[in-house]
Amino acid sequence: MANILSGLITVVVSVAAYLYYKHTSEQKRIEAVLDGLKLTEKEAPLEGTPRVAVGFEATIDYIVDALELFEVMNLEPPEKAKPHDILRNEGEFMETFAFFFNHSAASSRYMENKELFQRMCEKANELESNYKALGGTGLHIGKRLALEGCNVLMAGDTSNEFIKMLPKGMSPVGNIVPVDDIHMLLEYPALRHWGKYTSQRANRLVVHSDENNPYLHSLQEFEKSFKEFSPSVLVVGGLHMLDNFPGFNKGDSSQILKRLQLFLDTISVPIHFEMAPFHQETFFDELLQYVIPYTSSMGMNEQELPNLWSKLLYGNITVVSSQKPRVAKVLDLMREVYKISNENYGKSRKRQLTRLHIHTLAFQAILTTKGSRWKNTKAASAKASLTATRHVCGSEDIDPQKSKLLMDDSFSKSIVPGSPRVEFDTSSPVSCWNEDDYEICVAPVLVCTQVLQTGGGGDQITGGGLALQI
Repeated sequence: MANILSGLITVVVSVAAYLYYKHTSEQKRIEAVLDGLKLTEKEAPLEGTPRVAVGFEATIDYIVDALELFEVMNLEPPEKAKPHDILRNEGEFMETFAFFFNHSAASSRYMENKELFQRMCEKANELESNYKALGGTGLHIGKRLALEGCNVLMAGDTSNEFIKMLPKGMSPVGNIVPVDDIHMLLEYPALRHWGKYTSQRANRLVVHSDENNPYLHSLQEFEKSFKEFSPSVLVVGGLHMLDNFPGFNKGDSSQILKRLQLFLDTISVPIHFEMAPFHQETFFDELLQYVIPYTSSMGMNEQELPNLWSKLLYGNITVVSSQKPRVAKVLDLMREVYKISNENYGKSRKRQLTRLHIHTLAFQAILTTKGSRWKNTKAASAKASLTATRHVCGSEDIDPQKSKLLMDDSFSKSIVPGSPRVEFDTSSPVSCWNEDDYEICVAPVLVCTQVLQTGGGGDQITGGGLALQI
């Protein structure tokens, strides 16, 4: 008996020692990666005060714990999970949330039922965990650029109260509206259970009932101010607000995008387009006709990349994709999008695509054409990675104790058998190499384990990466 007890104690002590060593070793690895990313970020400090023009979409965000809100509203998990393009009632809302929650994919939906949306806002205000912030694609990208030291001209229709809350370095242009559009960011952490559904990672579903953003009324004032502002780069985003908007009559979205196209056609500086979760086939076709051909840079996440790739190759879009794609798969999709886009240069494409930035949960990947105007790709990749952690954790100071790494010790450059592998160096974590006429850089992300918010993360990351490449 004594021998058995002694043996058990030995096993327990050994396991505890192993787990302690493993935890300590992983923490040292995380700290080394953090130090390496910070050093790389500082290799290319911002030069002067770059001027950047950004549009569109400005909102007041209600950031709430989704399941906590559902509890106070007595909303139960649905029997089936199914995405609906427009949310007309409680049932469609619950089925849509369940679908994206189960896949843990970020998405956005218009709620046509304004009474339900109003009730959600009222109940959200009762939650202690709820907080409000300025939001929207244009706002988030512009805010990060301003924080990094840029001078930003932002297009958006907002209230006077909204304008008063803008950070230093941001100049708004657009119409004054009495009430700002509200977006409800229904956040959830990883491995959360809701009925028979379980989240794979921290993410959110955004629901809104916009009155201003879809019409791009600020475009007219933006055009007038643009020439005098004389920016180095134009950033276009927030166009998903036009996707499936029930307030439009047939042809309205194409007319709005045609107006935008006429403006883009006059621009001589690089144009960056920030992708979003587009769902309507016909609207995506309009983007491919009126907007995407004029862009020299594009940013997107792990859902939007295969969506764009599928549309370019096969003419259709995907609903959801892998939440944790392997580096090799992402790189292959980037190469194909880059190749297809530039094969169309001079035909349907009016500008050469010279930059692609893909932001995923585990890593950042930036591709830039050699000799293009985009500089500091390595430092920008590090900046984008650090921005992801800073935004999601809600602090500019990154705590390695609240971070984890999902990157493997090495990754393949392609899914093609026999492709070379890149060894992950914790002390110099950003890997860069040349191929054909472009450079690729891949940086690991220190994934935040104590999430404040995921909403706006991609836009903030885009702003961080762009700041060092202008």
